Amino acid sequence: MVGLGGLVGTAGLTFGTGAFSSAEITRESNITVVNDSDALLALIPNEEIAGVYTDSGELTIDIGKENGGVNINSVYQFGEFVKRDGVDHLTEGTFTLVTDDNPADISNNQESLESAFAIVNHTSRELEITVSFKINDDIEDRSDTMYAFELQTSKGNQGERIAKTTSPIDNGTAFTETLSVGDSFGVSFLVNSLGGTTDDEISGTLTVSAAAV
Repeated sequence: MVGLGGLVGTAGLTFGTGAFSSAEITRESNITVVNDSDALLALIPNEEIAGVYTDSGELTIDIGKENGGVNINSVYQFGEFVKRDGVDHLTEGTFTLVTDDNPADISNNQESLESAFAIVNHTSRELEITVSFKINDDIEDRSDTMYAFELQTSKGNQGERIAKTTSPIDNGTAFTETLSVGDSFGVSFLVNSLGGTTDDEISGTLTVSAAAV
């Protein structure tokens, strides 16, 4: 919307409020649809992590049969965690979790991103970000494969675990945090199939929503 105010006429003419019958003002606008990684609220995959990539412009997590699933009787980690604690029951002493002081850091053109993917604020305002995880309703009843997600932040060159969720995930699981201009959140995850069987499958939805602060 363009506000009209302070219009001052010349040659001795003064236009006050309501002094004309109609007006039309044209302004150019340009809205471009871009890939997730280039958007105002960007979703940037770590190119070094298998199964996390951009497909047709959208962030995709697909560690399935087409892209090679996880081995039976194994533990896989996708992206580095900030803390080891809280997921001990998933590693069961057979796996050493890889951690980093600041995995969600996206400086140096993504070279330092160690999370599986990053959520980045490319706008000019602080955003209140809500990240929610929803696993398909029938998964828990037929899969013994377990998993964990860690939501991370990068502030002042120091990483911090904002939230962690492990299986079974309540379909109402959601976390809300403020994301400053240019800052990022990271998400890393772990899959444990030590008690699983072949053809176990975990599928669901990750939703990221934002509101200006």
